[in-house]
Amino acid sequence: MRDHDHDHTAAFAEAFFMANLLFVGVFHLALWVLWLTRRDRVSPIARDHLKQALAGSAFTTLLFLALNIGIMLTTGYHSVGGLLTLEIYYMFIVPLFMLIGILGFKKAITREEYRYPVFARLLNIETAANPA
Repeated sequence: MRDHDHDHTAAFAEAFFMANLLFVGVFHLALWVLWLTRRDRVSPIARDHLKQALAGSAFTTLLFLALNIGIMLTTGYHSVGGLLTLEIYYMFIVPLFMLIGILGFKKAITREEYRYPVFARLLNIETAANPA
């Protein structure tokens, strides 16, 4: 077993989740690399942070792609509808998920358990305080 006191995988996962909200795709791939290289060598708490960050990143990436494909297939980026769709995404959806990421990052750097509001239940992640 490895010394988990110096492992920052959970904090990196949460930071990559938040960065993916702004730079969609690149940091999602970075989360996959982190998952594939670290999932078996980290503490259960760090693994839960990593699993939730990856699921949240996948959801937000798919949502971003779906919105953009929808805009391209309908009115295009030059339309008011396309602009409004992206404005709503960046003004409401991104801050909501950023708040989740900030709370998760705070818990990750203090090595505490944290459950993403929806994703933890979907992933069957249990904590001592809040069993799923």
